[in-house]
Amino acid sequence: MKTQITKILAAALMITATFGAQATTNNTERNLKVSAKSQKSVVLQLANLNSDAEITLTDQDGKLLYHSYVDSDQYAKTFDLNAVEEGEVYLQIETEDRLEILPIEITANKAQIKRSAEMVIEKAIVKTKGDMAKVFFGDNDSEIKVTLFDASDDIAFRDKVEEGTSHRTYDMSKLSDGTYKMQIRSNGRSFYHTIILK
Repeated sequence: MKTQITKILAAALMITATFGAQATTNNTERNLKVSAKSQKSVVLQLANLNSDAEITLTDQDGKLLYHSYVDSDQYAKTFDLNAVEEGEVYLQIETEDRLEILPIEITANKAQIKRSAEMVIEKAIVKTKGDMAKVFFGDNDSEIKVTLFDASDDIAFRDKVEEGTSHRTYDMSKLSDGTYKMQIRSNGRSFYHTIILK
């Protein structure tokens, strides 16, 4: 009886250890931390990035103040904003599937992150198979415009997608072989996907 209880306890410990190891190794949720370091500087820390990211900092007129590509799963940068005029700047973190915009208010003596105005835009996902392209819009809450451009930047086709539509399938069998650029425009922003037809 004692041996049987020992075997059951050992089996339970093995199962617990297995689940514990899985929880540790599968902890791949992306981690973003933005904090004010000193009076007019902001620290951005990213961990567990599952795809390349593009980091930009722009002023309220859209002028680019900083730009960088991140191709590792860790990133840290301190932005010294002492030379930036009073107003707002926008820190943008763009990955394959989303765009995060963090407004930072600059005053005469400090930089403050405006968490209440933070915006996250989920990008459409484009899947192609042969001459078909399926576009998943996710939770779209506004009209989306889809435009396909050929290699000469001429419009191959155009489509308006109503609010609430989750996906749309496009038959491209009548198009010539080549490289196309699909523009998906929503909420005043455009995202692009390359499609190659053979």
